[in-house]
Amino acid sequence: MAISHIGVCRVNGFQMTCRGKDSLHGLKTGRDYSEVDTLNVHQDKIDLTDNLIPDGIDFSRLSLLNASDNEISRIGRRGFDKIRNVQFLYLTKNKISHAQPDPFQALERLEVLEMEDALDGNSDEKSQLLRTFFKSKNSFVHLSKIELNRNGLEIVHPKTFCGVQGLKRLELSNNRLTSFDFARSCFGELKALFVAGNLIEKIPTDIWDFLPSLSSLDISNNPINCDCDTVKLLRGDDVVFINQVSLYSLFFGNYVSIQAETKCAGPPEVEGQGIFDLPKEYCSASSNKTSPRGKASFLQFLFLFVVAIGILYAYKKYRERLVHMSPTPVGYHNLQHELAVEPEFV
Repeated sequence: MAISHIGVCRVNGFQMTCRGKDSLHGLKTGRDYSEVDTLNVHQDKIDLTDNLIPDGIDFSRLSLLNASDNEISRIGRRGFDKIRNVQFLYLTKNKISHAQPDPFQALERLEVLEMEDALDGNSDEKSQLLRTFFKSKNSFVHLSKIELNRNGLEIVHPKTFCGVQGLKRLELSNNRLTSFDFARSCFGELKALFVAGNLIEKIPTDIWDFLPSLSSLDISNNPINCDCDTVKLLRGDDVVFINQVSLYSLFFGNYVSIQAETKCAGPPEVEGQGIFDLPKEYCSASSNKTSPRGKASFLQFLFLFVVAIGILYAYKKYRERLVHMSPTPVGYHNLQHELAVEPEFV
């Protein structure tokens, strides 16, 4: 297909790029665009609650839509009705603050959804937007990658991604999340999780139970509390931790440090150290240390144990002594009972 200009849209082979407000509305009705499989639309201020593609325009082969940098604030099902074959959808650098129910229902072939720095509103509003996106009649069986980096997310509802059956890779880096608050039955097929640059302090001890297929995890640049439970948890499973280890240069024969490694925020004795650089004896040494309060408690227990043994021994001796004594009743009451004159009947 030859290079041509259509209004503010430019077609080059199988790719069309449009810039400026209402650029798509400059397309000529009736012209054949059926060979276009990639559409880039920028700075158009699109309203995705309305048809993205004008009537009479055929984009039946469109598989990639890049609608980044458009100041999109509204999104709905109608916006995607005429591009149902899209597999790759990029909505990065927008200001989405309103979503109609089930906006991605028509995109049953969707494989990749990237929405970096795309959401607007407060923490609760953004969390609700995500729930609206993925609460759908579409099972998203092909949607393997969702990217939601740099959205200022503080809360993600635990069941947000439960309806995304094909999810293999989830990126939530550089937000403000404080925990892995995900439903325990929703990530059976997830293989890669990126939560770098958040505010996570604790790794849940059952993380491998609700992420059974996980093979790659990025927790770099989080204020992790390096207690022994966490250290042992991260050392004890066959998972690749991304952005954690130094790279060895084959050309120069030396190690190159990666700045994105995870450093301990506590306890104080390991603060600032890389969690994967801690010596193997760290936890074994700390577990053998007994605090003064612990020592005092142990001594108190030992003292009480000895006293209890002494009491049991004394009681045992006392019982043995009773066995060897006379069976004759002893005591004033019993003596009076034995000396009493019983009446006799003649």
